[in-house]
Amino acid sequence: MEKRSMPVCFTEKQYKMIEEFAKRNGMINTSQALEKILNS
Repeated sequence: MEKRSMPVCFTEKQYKMIEEFAKRNGMINTSQALEKILNS
């Protein structure tokens, strides 16, 4: 996994959506979900 240095900001609603995506896809945390989304 490559290092990312730019911070990413989300509203509370957006963050909850990312958490749900992570849970549905069996990911441990939201960082994994963000990597998957960014690599798509």
